[in-house]
Amino acid sequence: MKTEITQWVNLAMNAAAFLLFAAGVLAALLRLRREKQGAREEELARWDSACETLEALLRGSVYGLVTQAEKEYGAGQGEIKKSFVFAQLLRLIPGQWRAYFDADTLGALIESGLRTAKEIWAR
Repeated sequence: MKTEITQWVNLAMNAAAFLLFAAGVLAALLRLRREKQGAREEELARWDSACETLEALLRGSVYGLVTQAEKEYGAGQGEIKKSFVFAQLLRLIPGQWRAYFDADTLGALIESGLRTAKEIWAR
């Protein structure tokens, strides 16, 4: 009888040790996952910041490109001038960033730059 009790106590101790081990492994995995998510969020924040900076630089370049297109193609050639500016903007964007700037985004940049250019030309 004493042997059986000893065996049950040993079994209970082993089960408790196993549960503690499993809890430790689970805690380590959860911590690793949280750290990865934090690093991923930090990387995404850096990408967003770089994308915003690039967009600001492109916005600054649009005025010069619109003015160049106006001089080169003259009045009444809106679509040709827009295509020219669009192509020039695409050249300015590094390859790994082009996916962040679709046609709508670049079109909006061009339209905004054109409005600014017209205001400056009117002065």
